Amino acid sequence: MAIQKIYITNKTGSRRSARDDKNWLKMTLILVLTLSSCAKTQVQKVDHLRLGYLLNMTHAVPIVGLETESFTETEGQFFMSGGYLLNALLTNNVDIAYIGPGPYLNALNKGVKLKLLAVSSIGANSLILAENYDLKETYVIKKLAVPQLGNTQDLLAKILVKKISARNNRVKMFSKEMKDLIDSEKIRISKKLDYIPVSPAELEMAFYTKAIDSALVAEPWGTMLESKGLVNLSTHLSFGPRDMVEELDGAGDNGLKDTLKLINKYPATLLVVKEEFYKVNQARVDTFVIEQNEVLAAIQEESNSAVALVKSHLENKTKKSFGEAFLLSSFSKVKFSDKLDKTRLQELANIAREVKYFRKDLIL
Repeated sequence: MAIQKIYITNKTGSRRSARDDKNWLKMTLILVLTLSSCAKTQVQKVDHLRLGYLLNMTHAVPIVGLETESFTETEGQFFMSGGYLLNALLTNNVDIAYIGPGPYLNALNKGVKLKLLAVSSIGANSLILAENYDLKETYVIKKLAVPQLGNTQDLLAKILVKKISARNNRVKMFSKEMKDLIDSEKIRISKKLDYIPVSPAELEMAFYTKAIDSALVAEPWGTMLESKGLVNLSTHLSFGPRDMVEELDGAGDNGLKDTLKLINKYPATLLVVKEEFYKVNQARVDTFVIEQNEVLAAIQEESNSAVALVKSHLENKTKKSFGEAFLLSSFSKVKFSDKLDKTRLQELANIAREVKYFRKDLIL
């Protein structure tokens, strides 16, 4: 049974692009807060919703909902990175949005009042290395690409880097024999590590020109880069028995494989609105949440139909071809769930503070 239309909507899409800047997100949030403190814009009651989302497999719910016209009176607008999407939400260019936990926590940390409505997907991040990676040799990460500085992968990359560095410092104290067993992963972080913002669609060329040597990305981009001959370490380390190595290494979340698992247990896609918008349009927003939950249930039940719809949508918006078998593989790496567990977000916020992503504690 294919996924069928649930409700009726108008659907359009438009693309936005801009140059990533190191202080972009901080400047945007400061500007929005300043403007809001100077002049309060009265929120209007609306029937027609402007929905923001990303072209990622983790955003299959809004994509399928738009493709099947399952969202009542909803217009879709896609973005290539969560930071730009958050900016559109804060500046009232979209009404409701699917964003990652990175932009969400960043906004809360800056005092922006967002209401968390639902969760639709979890995990699906991949650490990608150049094709010359070999477990037998040391691989030094010097230029790590993320979709945008300040987005979810930027936060997760900083967690990953700190965990890898802490593990490597601990391993230095071991004997050579122990290192040979424990240190088979051979991943090192350069002391002069650069975080480089690169649009997911441009990552293959960035690897080819050696502008980057690693990347942390969400699906379907991890699977796509893997299909191009690059190394998806999240997949690569899942093969072969490593029980003895992990036991000698002290297990925990210090090992690289365990750290990759750690960053994939957090929510990937959150549905949010500004609190002031919700107060005026509560009934309208609540209806959308019901509709999105029905779409999510349909996706869980009919994965093949969902992938076909995502394929059509991605090809239409990006003007690129996506193989169905490839997208099915990507889809299988995403966990779709409507379980809103705020303890996971609080845990992520606490780790973000530990890695100095925030300067103060954030209590959700």
